[in-house]
Amino acid sequence: MSKQRELEVLRKFADIAALAGIKGEIDEELTVFRAGFELAEGRSQMVYVRPLPEAIAGKDAICIVSPCRRVKKGFFSGLKKDEGLELLRLNSEVLLARYALEDTEDGYMVVTSIDCVLETLDPEELEAYFWSLAIAADNYEKRFGGDEF
Repeated sequence: MSKQRELEVLRKFADIAALAGIKGEIDEELTVFRAGFELAEGRSQMVYVRPLPEAIAGKDAICIVSPCRRVKKGFFSGLKKDEGLELLRLNSEVLLARYALEDTEDGYMVVTSIDCVLETLDPEELEAYFWSLAIAADNYEKRFGGDEF
């Protein structure tokens, strides 16, 4: 998908987000939509949206992501076996989200995410996804004593 097409998808998404009352912005350089959420106890959480490279049945799709922990690569400094198993267990408990690892330049990022078909996404559904991801990511982040994202 060309960058121009990705930006078109993000503009469509931004229109739905505005109807849901989600205030955010498109970063054209990174080709993402981003929004911040204020949570309980003075905590905050970022949520990002990026177009998926292939349409689903000819329809545009997006991935909504909220980062929750940086993990270094390597046997001694990386994600421990029990932490990986814990992420898999949490996937069976969290609603409207999944935990995953994404590659970064210097390690991995633990994220919560959900994929959506853009054409069938309504504002109420989007709002539920954003809050679910932000809260799940923040709860995981809180377990490790941070509020980086």
